[in-house]
Amino acid sequence: MQRRAAGVYVTVFLVIAAGAYSLIGVAQEPTVSVENPDQTLSNQGQKFNVDGRQYNVTSLSDGSAEVAWTNQSATYSAELGNNTTVEQDNTTFRLLIPNQSNPSQATLTEVQNLSEDTQTVNQGNVTYVVVNQSSNDTANKSLVPVDEYKQQQFGEPETQTLRQGNNFQYQNNSTTIANISAESVLLQWEAPKTTTTSLSSGETAELGPNNQTYVAHGQDGSVVLSSNVDAYNSQNAEIGEFNERIAGLWGVSILSFLAALLLAMFAFLPFKG
Repeated sequence: MQRRAAGVYVTVFLVIAAGAYSLIGVAQEPTVSVENPDQTLSNQGQKFNVDGRQYNVTSLSDGSAEVAWTNQSATYSAELGNNTTVEQDNTTFRLLIPNQSNPSQATLTEVQNLSEDTQTVNQGNVTYVVVNQSSNDTANKSLVPVDEYKQQQFGEPETQTLRQGNNFQYQNNSTTIANISAESVLLQWEAPKTTTTSLSSGETAELGPNNQTYVAHGQDGSVVLSSNVDAYNSQNAEIGEFNERIAGLWGVSILSFLAALLLAMFAFLPFKG
C-alpha cells in the first residue's frame, strides 16, 4: 500500500517537473528594441546634430561608439606662481610679484645662469665668483660679487612688466593677463577643444548644449540613441522579470524531480522483521 501511494506521489512530482521544464522550453525571452530613435549611428565619420551642436562619430564597433565635438573658442587658463620661471623665446625668465595685498603689476626678469665651471664662494651671506687674473706669469685670484660678475659677463638682464589686460605669449598661445594677485598671475586664452563621449549599449550619456540624456543601444549593426530612457528601462525590467520566472521554473523542475527520486528510493527500501 505504501509503495502504491509512493508511486502516486512520484508520478505527481514527475508531472510537475515535466510541466515546468516544458514551460521553460516554450517561453520566449522578450528583447529590447528602440522604435523611432533620435539618432542612428551607422558608420565612422558620420556627422549628426544635437540641439545645434555637431558631433562626429570617431569610432563604431560591437554596439558601442565614440562621438566628439569641437568647441572652436574654448577658454583655457594657466597660473604662473610668484618666483617661478617661465620660458619665452628660448630665454628663461623669473616671475616676481611685489609683496602687496593688491599688486597692479608683476615683473619678468631674465635668469642669467653661471657656467658649470664657474667657482663661487660665500662670505658674510654674500656670494662671490672666484676670478683668476694672470699677470707676468703669475696667477692671482679675486672675488667679484655674483651680481656684478653677471653684469660684466651678460650685461643688464632683460625685464618685462606685466599688467592686467595686457597680452602675453605663453607656450605658443597668445594669452591675456586676466588677474594679478600676490601669489600668482592668471592667464586666459581661447583655442579649439575637442570633447569625446563614449556610447555603450544599455548606458546613458549626456549630449548637446542642454545636456540631454540619451540611452544607447546596439541594433542591426548600428548604435541608436533614444531620449525615451524610461521606455528603454521598462523593457529591460521586463527581461529581468522574465529571467526571474525562468529561474523559478528551473527550481520547481529540479526540486520536483529530486523529490520524486527520493520518494522512489524510500518506497523500495527493504523492511526489517
